[in-house]
Amino acid sequence: MKTLIAGFLLVFFLSAAGPPLGGQNSVGSSVPPLERRIGQFDIQDAILRDGIAELSSKSIDGLHLGLEEIIRNKIQDDPRTLNVHFSLHLNDTTVKEILNALCSSDPRYTWSADGDSINVFPQSTIANPTYLPNLRLHKVDLVKIQDPDQALTVLSRQYPDEQVGYMQAGGNISYTEAWTVSFEGLTVRQFVNRLAEHIGPESSWVWQGGRDERMFTFNRGGFQTRTRTPK
Repeated sequence: MKTLIAGFLLVFFLSAAGPPLGGQNSVGSSVPPLERRIGQFDIQDAILRDGIAELSSKSIDGLHLGLEEIIRNKIQDDPRTLNVHFSLHLNDTTVKEILNALCSSDPRYTWSADGDSINVFPQSTIANPTYLPNLRLHKVDLVKIQDPDQALTVLSRQYPDEQVGYMQAGGNISYTEAWTVSFEGLTVRQFVNRLAEHIGPESSWVWQGGRDERMFTFNRGGFQTRTRTPK
């Protein structure tokens, strides 16, 4: 059954971007985001989401991140008790090297590049033809949508038996003007990447929740990791 969820089942706040580190983000740089160097990357007693959130806070122009968390049995389950904890202290490393280090620290995850987006997702889903982000869409026509969340209604119509949720995270994710566009032959993951990329030069999205309450969240910039689960 399709369920569109709007509200604050979990709470995420847009994280404030820290000051750029040397060589990290120069306007008009021809260096691809994966090759941008980060002066310092530190996380302590972290789960993978912490690491992706820290990376998303680095204000790297053109870096779009999509994180697909391992879906919990129940949305009330505390993700910090269910995930691998680790620490990383890296200096003068590229975004690609950081992604490799994060996925090595929690080998349940892997990452791939799709156009301007970097996707981090569970290894176990790679060959799963029923996993929602892997499903392939037929032609999708979006007409004058104001933000990426409106497109989820169109997505749910193509897969009426899939539970597709939306969670408002706070912050303005509206497009600068109403967007009309058509897509063909994309996976759901690629479709969501395109929706997020159109927000602006830095954006992120997360697929998360419990088996019966799965949802997408979009952010104009980075996101914080710590969550408050509903009681």
